[in-house]
Amino acid sequence: MNNTMKIAISLPRGDFYKMEKLRRKLKVQRSAFIDKALIFWFNYWEQKELIKRYEAGYKAQPESLQEIKALEQVSAAAFKEEGLE
Repeated sequence: MNNTMKIAISLPRGDFYKMEKLRRKLKVQRSAFIDKALIFWFNYWEQKELIKRYEAGYKAQPESLQEIKALEQVSAAAFKEEGLE
């Protein structure tokens, strides 16, 4: 069974011509081009949501001063080990 849906969309003329130019350059069909654009957009929003959740968690439970100092020491030792002092 086919797992695709057919849709009709309206685009501003300029956007349509930009899309056509780029999809021809990339040698992809219109449907594939729009599918890739949607996947890109979905990933963007998913990443944005993950960052928002990370920031909220960090604000709720930031590192202590002791943890920050320990991370600084470990980082400095790693740089020194690699000759990047």
